[in-house]
Amino acid sequence: MVGIWNLAVVAVLGLLYYVAVIISRLYLSPLSKFPGPKLAAATLWYEFYYEVVKEGQFMFKLQELHKQYGPIVRINPFELHVDDPDGDFYHVVFSGTAVRDKNPYEIAQFGTNDTGFGTVDHYLHRKRRRALNPFFSMACIDRLEPIMRTLTEKLCARIDEAQTSRMPLNMRLVYLCYTTDFITTYALNSSWNHLDSPDFSPLWCRTIKETGAMSKWTKQFPFLYSFLASMPDWLVGTINPGMIMVLDMQRKIKSMVQDINDAKVREEDASFNGGPRTIFQTILNSDLPASEKSVHHLWQEGQNVIGAGADATAYVLSIITFHLLNNPDKLEKLREELRSAAALLPNGQGWNLAATRQLPYLTNVVLEGLRLSYGTSSRLTRIAPNEKLKFQNWLIPAGTPVSMTAFTMHHNERIFPDSHHFIPERWSERDGGTPGLERYMVSFSKGSRQCIGMNLAKAEISLTLATLFHRYRGMELFDTSFERDVKLTHDMFLPQPSKEM
Repeated sequence: MVGIWNLAVVAVLGLLYYVAVIISRLYLSPLSKFPGPKLAAATLWYEFYYEVVKEGQFMFKLQELHKQYGPIVRINPFELHVDDPDGDFYHVVFSGTAVRDKNPYEIAQFGTNDTGFGTVDHYLHRKRRRALNPFFSMACIDRLEPIMRTLTEKLCARIDEAQTSRMPLNMRLVYLCYTTDFITTYALNSSWNHLDSPDFSPLWCRTIKETGAMSKWTKQFPFLYSFLASMPDWLVGTINPGMIMVLDMQRKIKSMVQDINDAKVREEDASFNGGPRTIFQTILNSDLPASEKSVHHLWQEGQNVIGAGADATAYVLSIITFHLLNNPDKLEKLREELRSAAALLPNGQGWNLAATRQLPYLTNVVLEGLRLSYGTSSRLTRIAPNEKLKFQNWLIPAGTPVSMTAFTMHHNERIFPDSHHFIPERWSERDGGTPGLERYMVSFSKGSRQCIGMNLAKAEISLTLATLFHRYRGMELFDTSFERDVKLTHDMFLPQPSKEM
């Protein structure tokens, strides 16, 4: 009887504690004055339902909440989400000069806290970012242009094979193989050779998707990463087959890092034209303390670079390809520019980065494709630890996580009229576009934590599009529906179309 009584007391105390937490969140929290659903203010299970049970629908729910409650909404016990009609508050939240921390709740979903992307503290992030800057500089990108051009030709060779056999291609798979091979060659000096796969590695694409889906669980339960890593492969494969490839990827990167640490990589293999040959050498040669150069830190940084450089870039290429083939007038306008520019290229040399940077319509096509691919579909969050932020008539307490979403910004009809249409001309004043529009294009975010690979991604996308759409005149859509295959339907951190795709 004593044991049962003790259990009852514990249960009652637990219930009282939970009730006290809810009352505190609803009525005593500094955020209690902000509008929003009470259930969201009381518990994170509200977000869990839309993210996990409803499979990436929370971003769409946020749009509904803004229509109901206005431009600022409390979306969970600790966080505010803002939909700014004017678009300028984004630059306050994602400031390039003020101190901005990341939200631990947001970054926990990736399990890479020891990287620049996963750093909470503003000042530690600046140190880690400074160490990586040389590897993503314009000079480094230009120095490694031959690698980019070689892989573009390999991509074309695979397209030629498909043309010969009259086989339609799933360009989502093709582009993912290409971008993965490029970013692994660029960052690791070791291509993973997915372009050599006869069927374009559909399991790799599935792995990327399932990793995104997994992030919805790990955001709520961060311990799942270490839990899965501790399990035998056969059991992980039974639970989630896609996770096996993720674990294999991590092991491959760890092995490379260990070889570098153990001096198994020769010095001449560690450099290229006088610069670091891999992202790991860049970090090891930096002024970061030894504690920041462990195998644990390095492999996490490598995983982040591959994840961001592979799927996000492939998605932009897929979106642009669809919209060009679906808009013959835009496609012909691009091809006309490419034809004129190609006539000035040295014979037999093909496209290069310098040439693509001089093409205004191609640049506008890339910008419009970036706008419609969003970068990340999930909201991004920043914390101003030392200052109150003023939005309209609201004063946001210091230390409050404030989030905004690229999807919402890019479909703000005040800024981007006819926002769901592919209109490259909107970026050109000469063609009637709006001056200064790039201020509101946030596919790479903004501020001091803006995506470090922005210039690399733009270069890769531009060179690929120039090569493909100048070389191949007969491309057309095959069994492709916007609603089924293209439209953002599920937010898995990165955008995903319908499950039918």
